[in-house]
Amino acid sequence: MNFLRNLLAAILGCLIAFGIMFVMFLIFASLFGSAEDGVVVKSNSILELQLQQPISDYVGNDDTDPFVGIFQQNQGLDEILHAIEVAKDDEDIKGISINNNFIMAGLAQTQAIRRALSEFKENGKFIYAYGDFYMQKDYYLASVADSIFLNSVGILDFKGLSSEVLFYKDLQEKTGIKMEVIRHGKYKSAVEPYLENQMSDANRTQIKELIGSLWNSMVSEIASTRSISEEDLNTIADTLGGRTPQLAKQNGLIDDVLFYDQYEAILRKAVNLDPEEDINYIALEDYVRRSNKKITKKGADKVAIIFAQGEIFYGEGGPNIVGQGIINKALIKASEDESVKAIVLRVNSPGGSALTSDIIWREVELAKKRSRS
Repeated sequence: MNFLRNLLAAILGCLIAFGIMFVMFLIFASLFGSAEDGVVVKSNSILELQLQQPISDYVGNDDTDPFVGIFQQNQGLDEILHAIEVAKDDEDIKGISINNNFIMAGLAQTQAIRRALSEFKENGKFIYAYGDFYMQKDYYLASVADSIFLNSVGILDFKGLSSEVLFYKDLQEKTGIKMEVIRHGKYKSAVEPYLENQMSDANRTQIKELIGSLWNSMVSEIASTRSISEEDLNTIADTLGGRTPQLAKQNGLIDDVLFYDQYEAILRKAVNLDPEEDINYIALEDYVRRSNKKITKKGADKVAIIFAQGEIFYGEGGPNIVGQGIINKALIKASEDESVKAIVLRVNSPGGSALTSDIIWREVELAKKRSRS
């Protein structure tokens, strides 16, 4: 009898202890969220742009969930762009410091951030960039800045774009494995590595056109902000003219070779601080929490943006999976909302299920008809 009594008491004690711990965790999460919501931006501040997490087009949030943000590993492109737009008219933000290495974003996402930064400068605010090293995409983003600085022993990767394709036909013959493929169209090259030992002319053409278009877009924008001709930029890329900090400066890719403390001295001067005064940095992550509560555009008419990111699979879908369930519900909701005057379906996907794609396509057609009626 005593054994059962002690066992029940132990079980009850454990339940109470776990309950107390859970309540304390919720209180902590609530306080943590409150502290984030109360982000204070001091006057004469500099927004520090450090893109250290993978960037997705959209990262969902739910203000009623105390766990949101604690385990989040991605940054939302929509939130980054909105934060930059809010900062443009924020009197407390005097400029932006891009202190970023190895941006984890697609080229289209990087271009969107770069264009938002270009609009930020239109209000007369400064943008400076510093890097211990610049990969090519990092430099493309940094090139929007008024001035670019590089560590004295850093590197700058600027050599153009390329593509590599591995072929497995010989490997299959050696292992006795044979791929049975139904292929339609000469530009359908996804299965080509299993059928051939070298790239077909059609595939070479389409890859060349793709990377050529991307590179030309990058070069055009860099040329406009760095005052270097496109021809000279291509020559610099061909000759690896930015491979050392000194060459990068000599060829106009950067403005100076500095250590970080020297870079901070330039930032202090830009916001009229004494050499001993601390710089009022505001991290992008903190500013995003503040800017999310600000609406920059108001009006009765709305544009609905539906994000379709990730591989396309049959089913409901999720934040990183495009499924007909969530996408079609969003299309129906937006098309039936009288205040929504246009729908933008933003697709960031490598492809996937043809069936799911067709189901979504049909709902897009129906949404167009509902919007016109």
